[in-house]
Amino acid sequence: MCCFALNQTYCSVRLLFLLLLCNFLPLSHYGQDTSYLAKPPLVIARTSGPVVLDGLSHEPAWQQATSLPFIVFEPVWGQAPTENTEMLLAYDDEFLYVAGRCHTRDSATIVARNLVRDGWRGDDWMTVHIDSRYDKQNAFVFSIYPLGSRYDMATGNDAIELGNATFNPAFNMIWEGRSVVNRGGWFFELKIPLYNLRFKPAPDGKILMGISATRAIQHKQEYHQFPAVPQNAVEPIMKPSLKGPVVFEQLLRPRLFWLTPYALLSRTRRPGHLGSGAIVQHKPQLGLDVKMGVSPYLTLDLTVNPDFSQVEADDQLVNLTRFSLFFPERRLFFQEQAGLFEFNLGGSSQLFYSRRIGINNGQLADVYGGARLTGKLGRHTDLGWLNLQAAPTWPNDSTRQPTENFGALRLRRKILNDRSFVGLMFTNRNRAGQQNYALGLDALLNPVGAHYLLLNAATTLGQTAGRGCPSGLAASRFSVLWETRRTDKFHHKLGYIYSGRDFDPQVGFVDRSNFHNYWGSLSYGKFAKQRKGRFQYKRVTPLNFDTYQNAQTLQWETAQVGSALRLLTFKATEWTANLTYNYEFLSGPLDFGNGVVIGPGTYQFMEFRAGFTPPRFRSIRLPVRLAEGSFYGGRRFNFNVRPVFNVGRHWEFQLAYDFTYLRFAERNLYAPIHLARLQVNFALDLHLSVNWICQYNSNANRLFNNLRLRYNFKDGHDLYMVWNEDFASQRQADQAFPSGNQTLVVKYSYTFDKVRLGKRPGRS
Repeated sequence: MCCFALNQTYCSVRLLFLLLLCNFLPLSHYGQDTSYLAKPPLVIARTSGPVVLDGLSHEPAWQQATSLPFIVFEPVWGQAPTENTEMLLAYDDEFLYVAGRCHTRDSATIVARNLVRDGWRGDDWMTVHIDSRYDKQNAFVFSIYPLGSRYDMATGNDAIELGNATFNPAFNMIWEGRSVVNRGGWFFELKIPLYNLRFKPAPDGKILMGISATRAIQHKQEYHQFPAVPQNAVEPIMKPSLKGPVVFEQLLRPRLFWLTPYALLSRTRRPGHLGSGAIVQHKPQLGLDVKMGVSPYLTLDLTVNPDFSQVEADDQLVNLTRFSLFFPERRLFFQEQAGLFEFNLGGSSQLFYSRRIGINNGQLADVYGGARLTGKLGRHTDLGWLNLQAAPTWPNDSTRQPTENFGALRLRRKILNDRSFVGLMFTNRNRAGQQNYALGLDALLNPVGAHYLLLNAATTLGQTAGRGCPSGLAASRFSVLWETRRTDKFHHKLGYIYSGRDFDPQVGFVDRSNFHNYWGSLSYGKFAKQRKGRFQYKRVTPLNFDTYQNAQTLQWETAQVGSALRLLTFKATEWTANLTYNYEFLSGPLDFGNGVVIGPGTYQFMEFRAGFTPPRFRSIRLPVRLAEGSFYGGRRFNFNVRPVFNVGRHWEFQLAYDFTYLRFAERNLYAPIHLARLQVNFALDLHLSVNWICQYNSNANRLFNNLRLRYNFKDGHDLYMVWNEDFASQRQADQAFPSGNQTLVVKYSYTFDKVRLGKRPGRS
């Protein structure tokens, strides 16, 4: 039965490949007009006087500012807007100024409740995206909400997800913004130092950049957009290659230079061995971060004794698959052009994974310091390089793990067009008695329309005392992906991955090894042409498949074949449904924890999943996910609910409860697994915020606590107080304390930059 199902899958893959190759090429072009890219660029005017940053663009300086023309992007592309939207751009020798006029007939309908920097509670918003190098790959994003809170991020890789950092909300810049809400709507002004933009002056004095802007009217779910980007592209609002060209004349480039020292005082307590009491340490700490522009296109980051204690805690997860879990990088030192370091190996695997730095055999390790250089060697060549040295660790009182060195080199060069590149990456992780090196080659090709081909190959070399040095095909991994990057009509993905049993990039992330993987999907999407009916978007996926074959024995180990449906209403309510057939072959036992061990053998099972997600702008939301089906000879039921309560502009409560119930009646085994999370967000004003997260994991029998208080004086000037502690839900007899590790931290940092020092910008 299982062989028949897998043969059917293989035949379906071949048939699907031939159909796509023969029939879908004519469907590769975007549906809406992109002729704006060929029109003469808008010219951005200099300010004609001083700008007072009060949110109201009434000064004479705005009279000659350039206004951006908006269209309705959603819910129906090109329909007449129900509200008037204006955005003005101007500049002087130091700053880019942005003014927005979000006219609203009934100001009581404005969704305004967020006061937290880089937060969002479903508010109305307006944003400007700037591709300052006009490389059609990268962009900076500056957003503001009606109450004056702000959000910034960076986009890389032309919004093509090669990993977790393509959309990088952890990236921070120094800038200012003010907003005002009145009877006519809400209005704002932004003041962005030009050194943020990292552009290169042109010989003729004209600087070409890519600009886009979006306004969200949440209670109507209406989005206004400049320029008229096609709705059916993947991530069209974010794509740098679709931004409208604009020209700045005689624009100076202030040199980027930040100096951020910090001071920290911490107290840590960890349990001693065999009931010997707690080990308490008090540690004062000083450190320094430097960010400087070494050329118009290159940025150098230096760090000495960095600290990342203020980073928010990861979500607790339970893994019921054969794959390793991936967690995103949030540490600020690694955020500058983080997408450049993405080297996709298929799935969630990456040749470089910065969270490996600062962890030694599962123990957190201090970092002595390091350097990071990112940017461009020219318009067509990208460069990324880093090197950091980590301190030794003591997993117990008698064992010392030596210091480690981490390095990475990344090169990419455009070919064919602005959306295609070939690249190279080299990584190393070295310590006494052990060296690990990885080398990879990759290419992203966009030969025509919305068709993309992603190719990569990587190999690792290593040397460990007393062990050999694996090499060749067994220590390599390569993959190929062909997809049509569109969201309407027929679109597809087809992929293949090979991973050898000895492939081990120790500065990377590998979800699974020793396999051949064949995977793909075929979908059909449709946008509403007018605002009639209930749904603005429908997508059906009649076929998706994901199969794994052991690379040595050629035994089929995993197969998933299914169908899916997604419906999005005009009010932004989302409904999803999935039906999946699963096949698993286990050559040995598989331990899921909580007493659940699956024995060797062949298993086939079906599962149905359904989901409901309400609109984000509602003050009370109750998204729900359900799953039920057979599971390794038993049954699995999963219920996930994540209610959110916004209580005015100061409080937000987020709950999350995930319940999985495994039932193996023949073995008389019943395993309930509980994950619970309570998050309380409080903001007194635009400066003081408190974030408390408490999580419970029944598999680990522990509570995890993270409390973070932040006082943000201004961008780059922060005071943090952090409390982390985990508690055993059942206290052991030899424990002196009910808790495990406890950390209390007070951290203060201040960024010195040219604007704050009062220096005039210099020409490049």
